[in-house]
Amino acid sequence: MLTTASGRKNRVVISCVTFETVKIIEPVRHYQATRVHLLWYTREPEGESGKIYRKFYDSVYNACSNLPSVEKVEGHNGRVSDFTTMLSTVLDIIQKERKEDPLCDIYVNISAGTSEYAAAAAIASMMASRKESLSTGTTVPFSVATKKYTVPVEKIPEIYFDKDDKDVPIGLAKEVYDPVRMPCYHIEMPERHLVLALRIFRDRKKAKLPVTNTKMISELEKDEAIWFHGETYIGRKDGDSDKERRSKTVYYQRNFIDKWKDKGWIQKDETTKKYVVTELGETILNTFYK
Repeated sequence: MLTTASGRKNRVVISCVTFETVKIIEPVRHYQATRVHLLWYTREPEGESGKIYRKFYDSVYNACSNLPSVEKVEGHNGRVSDFTTMLSTVLDIIQKERKEDPLCDIYVNISAGTSEYAAAAAIASMMASRKESLSTGTTVPFSVATKKYTVPVEKIPEIYFDKDDKDVPIGLAKEVYDPVRMPCYHIEMPERHLVLALRIFRDRKKAKLPVTNTKMISELEKDEAIWFHGETYIGRKDGDSDKERRSKTVYYQRNFIDKWKDKGWIQKDETTKKYVVTELGETILNTFYK
């Protein structure tokens, strides 16, 4: 188990920064986080709205960096209003943190940021928790309720900055309650070998390379993590017999093509009568195991 310099267990907090500060900073303080991930978005070059987003991000980044427990703050600039981008980003952060330290605890803040981020973050947390066991830390989605606002409720739409210094972003929340863990319902992630194999299929089609059974089997069986038969890995053999080749073709059809079709990841093109990756399939490829 990796620990901090003081010997404490690592704690990771993931949040999205738009127009809040306290709702993000206080949970980091509460959980005594050692590592913090901040998702935010601004275009380059920045317009006026982009400059406002950056001020909020910089304010939160600096505040978290100055907390005594925090060893590292990492920013992730991406489209926080795009659900697929947020799901992919949060999953990627969780998987990398879990790989670096299997026993770290990961807390995912779903009470600040865009609605797309909140939905994606909650789902990512539940997908990650499905893969966890006694040998890993926990992944927990949490929310933070506002105890006191920075301005009267009727003026909330108008004011996001400090009343005395208009250049200092504050957000709506002035004071918050302690974080509350959300109920966690396990959601299955798509099977890794099916996604990786589909990506090979898609990439070969994009490169105008053949995706016949023979060519695909030859590519898939190069990787033991993708090509397996029950509990026994079938590696590539020189001079496979006709029977062995037929067995592999049946296996590829049943365990890849049929499953991709059942999941709606591929379908036959009406003109060419050949399989193509569907919009859902592309979404899966853009989200998982990149």
